[in-house]
This record gives sequence, C-alpha cells and structure tokens, in this order.
Amino acid sequence: MEIFGTITALFSGERVSHTDTFILAILALALYIGIRKIGKRIKDNK
Repeated sequence: MEIFGTITALFSGERVSHTDTFILAILALALYIGIRKIGKRIKDNK
C-alpha cells in the first residue's frame, strides 16, 4: 500500500480498495490518540 497515493486517490474521487481505506483509518486514529497522549503528558509535566 502506498499511503500518499491512496490519500490522493481518496481526495480525487478515484476508487480505493476497502483494505487501503481501513488501514488509513486505523493509522489516522492511532495518530490522533498518540498526539492526545503526548499532549496530556506534556501538560502534566508543567
């Protein structure tokens, strides 16, 4: 799976396989959770 190619295809309206879409959704969710945890950790240290 090429991440940038898949994202470009999604935004341009091309058909993308369900597997690629699912993997991208998991990556986005993991990134969101990771950023929130890092933000909370930084906030708690101050």
